[in-house]
Amino acid sequence: MAHSDNTKLSRRTLLKGTAALTAGAATLGFSGLFGDYSQAFAQANNGDSVKTMIDLAATAEAFACTHYYNVLQTAKINFNAQQVKQMKAALDSEAEHLKFLQANGASPLVDKFYFPFKVWTDLDTFVTVTEQGEAIFVGAYLAAVRRIAELNNPLLAATVAQIVGVEAQHLSLIREIGGKIGDNTSLLLASYYNVSDAGPSLNAFLKGGPGFEGPTNFPGLDVIGTLVGQDTVKVVKPFTDPTAFGGSAATMSATMSATMAGTMSATAKP
Repeated sequence: MAHSDNTKLSRRTLLKGTAALTAGAATLGFSGLFGDYSQAFAQANNGDSVKTMIDLAATAEAFACTHYYNVLQTAKINFNAQQVKQMKAALDSEAEHLKFLQANGASPLVDKFYFPFKVWTDLDTFVTVTEQGEAIFVGAYLAAVRRIAELNNPLLAATVAQIVGVEAQHLSLIREIGGKIGDNTSLLLASYYNVSDAGPSLNAFLKGGPGFEGPTNFPGLDVIGTLVGQDTVKVVKPFTDPTAFGGSAATMSATMSATMAGTMSATAKP
C-alpha cells in the first residue's frame, strides 16, 4: 500500500501521536484528527438530521469491518484461538450493523480507508488504535441516542442503544486483549453531543495523512462472511422490528413508518 500524506493536520498532539505510532509506541490521539471531512458533517444549529447520523454511522461500521477483517486476514499478530473467535464475532456484528443501516437508507461516505502504520502487525499499535476507535463509535452512537430521542423516535433511539451496547462490548474485548481491565468506567463515556461532532475524528482514516498508509478497500459483506465462517453472532430483532414484542405487526408497522417519515421530514435539509 502506498503512503499518503495529502491531509494537513494542525494539532500538535496529533504530530506527537503520529510519530509515536510510526515508532510502534501506539499513542495516537484520535480527537486530534481534524481536516477536510469536518465540513461534510456540519449541521445547522437545530441538530443533526437522521440521514447525516446514519451515513456517518455506516461509514464508521464500514471502517470497523475493514479494520477487523484485515487484522484477522493478515494473521501477523499472535492472537490466541479464543481471541480470534471473539474478533470474528466482533467483525460479524459490525457487518450486521452495516446491513441494518443500509437497509434503512444509509450510505457510507467512502469504501476505502487509511490506517496507521503497523496497526495489523504490532499488538500495542492494534490495541491502542482499536480501543480509541471503538470509544469514538460508543460516543457517536450515544449522541445519536440523545438526538433521536429529541426527535421523538423512541423505537429508533432504543435500536441505536442496542448497537452502542455491542460497541461497548468490543471496547472491553480490545482492552482485555491489551492486558487491561475491560470495564473501566462507571458509565459509557459521552464524548460527543451530536453525531456530527465525531466526523473530524475519522478524517485521517478517510483521507490519509502522515503516519498512515492506504487506501485499503472495504472487503465486502460476502467476503467478510466467508472469513467469519461459523463464528457468527446471534442476530436479534431491533426495537424497530414491528414483531419484536409480539404486538400487532400491522399496527406497529404503520406507527413506525409514520414516525420515521415524520422524523426524516422534520430533519431534512432545505
